[in-house]
Amino acid sequence: MTNIYYPFYKFFKDPLLIKAEIIYALQESRDRCLHHSTKFLSELMITLKNIPPYFEFENEINEFIRFELEPAFTNLEDYLVYFKARAYFDLEDYPSCAHIAKHTNNSKSMFLHYMARYLSIHNECIYERTNLFDSFKPINMRAYMELLDELLILNVYGSEDDSDEESEEETQSQETLDIDIVNQKHSVLQQEDDSTPKGRRCSRRPRSLRIEKASTTTLGKKNKITKRNNTTKKVKITALAAQSENNMSAGDHKEARIKREDPYLLWLTAVMLKRIDRCDEAIDILVRALQIQPCYWGAWIELATLIKDLHMLDALNLRLNESKENHWMHLLFIAHMYVDFQITDRAVNIYNDILKLGHTVFQDWPYLQAQLAIAHHNKREISHAIVSFKTVMEMDPFRIDNLDLLSNLMYVCTSPDELVVLSKYVASIDRYRQETLCVLGNMYSLKCDHAKSVLYFKKAVRINPFNVTAWTLLGHEYIEMKNSYAAIISYRQALKINIRDYRAWYGLGQIYELVKLPNYALFYFTHARDLRPRDYRMLVSLGEMFERADRIFESMACFYKALFYDTDGTIMLKLAKFYDRYGDCSNELTREHFSVMNKRALQIGMRNRTTIELNLILKRCRDLWKDTETNVCQSLIVLEHVNALLAEIEIRAGSDSSLASTPGAIKARRFLFGL
Repeated sequence: MTNIYYPFYKFFKDPLLIKAEIIYALQESRDRCLHHSTKFLSELMITLKNIPPYFEFENEINEFIRFELEPAFTNLEDYLVYFKARAYFDLEDYPSCAHIAKHTNNSKSMFLHYMARYLSIHNECIYERTNLFDSFKPINMRAYMELLDELLILNVYGSEDDSDEESEEETQSQETLDIDIVNQKHSVLQQEDDSTPKGRRCSRRPRSLRIEKASTTTLGKKNKITKRNNTTKKVKITALAAQSENNMSAGDHKEARIKREDPYLLWLTAVMLKRIDRCDEAIDILVRALQIQPCYWGAWIELATLIKDLHMLDALNLRLNESKENHWMHLLFIAHMYVDFQITDRAVNIYNDILKLGHTVFQDWPYLQAQLAIAHHNKREISHAIVSFKTVMEMDPFRIDNLDLLSNLMYVCTSPDELVVLSKYVASIDRYRQETLCVLGNMYSLKCDHAKSVLYFKKAVRINPFNVTAWTLLGHEYIEMKNSYAAIISYRQALKINIRDYRAWYGLGQIYELVKLPNYALFYFTHARDLRPRDYRMLVSLGEMFERADRIFESMACFYKALFYDTDGTIMLKLAKFYDRYGDCSNELTREHFSVMNKRALQIGMRNRTTIELNLILKRCRDLWKDTETNVCQSLIVLEHVNALLAEIEIRAGSDSSLASTPGAIKARRFLFGL
């Protein structure tokens, strides 16, 4: 178990706190029609079905459950307005929903109002895209920026309602203002746009003069509550509150509630900022939202898309841990990021620790098994990944999330029968899900019907233009169809969504390799290698591009690094060709550099190789050479070099071999170590 994550595991050992928190988070997500977050929390709730629903208890280290409490509707009008607005929202009649919820003060209705306006703009962008490769930017930018400004005023800069919490002396002084100033204020309010909901008017005070709201209130003084936040309260039980609990009445508890911001409106603000490339502001707002409601999985996923490198992730983890709470959802986020960054060993360790050290109920959580399957998929551990995916399908037969990755594995294994069975299975559940369309596209691609495969991948990206997997698979198909221009655009669309997608970088390198632009290919292969440093395919492709650019020594360095991950003999064959070409070169400088490079071949390339693996590589290397070489004399020479090379490596690795004493082995020593 990793010591740095030890504080997180206590929550998974005793999941009472987890269940207590997700009950409230699930209610909030469901009331706001946040379907993906509701699905994630509901899946976890089903896993914890045998855990007692305790909400008030004290654990061993004297910490109390923190939960969010949102009172019921204060009046019948708010109740009716909310359910009417939600009915329109469920029917995807977003303009009507926004209009119904415009003049309401209830937090749920307010969120539906803003979310409906955002989705109207988003759908307009999706439906009006005549070209599949058009930009994702909003078409009506003016309406988009007006909505964003309203959200920023409401959530970031403060609103005029904040003045309701001013001191009594300031309130009395305002009552003595001149009647002309009051009339002027009323005239300004009447000129405001009707699209702004009642009670959320823009503050006319300069930002420097706005008073920052207090985060806490004393128990003895009555807390003045603004209209905007009168239904959104935060309760955090602390040790201090526990000590004074016996001396306080129920009414005092209500007055002691701490007013909070709405984390869901903060999330929506961050989503809109991200779409116009104001990523730093979006990160700050998402951190604020997660500090208020850490159980909202949608905010974690949105935050994950904004992190560009590991340094940024480490800095963000420090910010999120400032409260010293080590929230259990934060650990899932860290593991999710490790999977994204291809640091799969750390991610697998975290998931395995949860399964082994946590409560046994988490072994039935499909999400953990699916993440393990994705991690094995990224490591190219095909058999383990397929087993994990099948485990998920047994847990939930109708869960088709991530099954497009399973179809990728079956495609690589060239298992047409299994892929056909999988495609029929997912199509019987839902033929029009984006995952189903990707599975069908892979099936037709394996049958070499690339035109039909492109059709299905296009349908997938029309349903969800932010599906990175569909964009990359579409690029692969365009390469097969020799359509370089469309393939380049497809890969670039994938990189716009997720710059960490190594498949898109590698695909762009392949395209520029095909059109004989090695310098461009070098750029993209280098990025792919940085994202997947342990994938020998990236190193081999980069080495081949260096070779085409006549940068021989950089090419050999790539092949030597890839030698450690070689399983099929191709890299050993390339090194043998290099030896045949440069080992006995008449140029003294070339021979000298070549010998220096070869000194580190065993140290870098053959670390921890067993004799069985070496023999397997040797056999495959021989087979490859026989298949590709027609010149018998040249074939015998290179085979001699391969045999001598493998024999010398076996000797250096500690195994015995009769070939090590042959003259060829002496050549191999000179080749490998410059002896």
